[in-house]
Amino acid sequence: MVQDNEVYHAIQQLYDGKPVAISRLKRKFHGDPGLEESLQRLEAQGKIRSVSIKGGKGFELSSDKLDLVLLEIVNLRDEVKKLRESLQEKSKIRLDHFDEVYNRVRDNLGYAHLQVIRVEMGLGKEEFYSSLRSHIEANYDLIAGGEEGFVRKGSVYGIVKKKR
Repeated sequence: MVQDNEVYHAIQQLYDGKPVAISRLKRKFHGDPGLEESLQRLEAQGKIRSVSIKGGKGFELSSDKLDLVLLEIVNLRDEVKKLRESLQEKSKIRLDHFDEVYNRVRDNLGYAHLQVIRVEMGLGKEEFYSSLRSHIEANYDLIAGGEEGFVRKGSVYGIVKKKR
């Protein structure tokens, strides 16, 4: 005789988003006559529900739609978390790359033009200045001059020198 919990776990294992056909369950339990009774009891308890598929009968878990939505939300939250971590990692690499390029293009007094650094890094103006602004302001002294850079009080600050 088949136990109800065995049938329920079998349906859980075989369920892949589509109802589990009765024939698959019969194969799994080798045509046990107690299978039909067990399925009826589980359906009466509300743990599974019967669905007609292709002229046959199938069963699926009767979990609430809310549970499925919550599960999907949790999965999406995990994906967003992974994306956020990868973006943080990329921004850290970009900051390190800025420092490397600065060390390459600076002159013997330690001055470097932001335009030259931006071109070396291969970034557009908007992307470069918006993503690296806080790093530059925190770690470098801004000096008036240059063709492009940060505009403050009407002056363009396009030359940087590493702070001591």
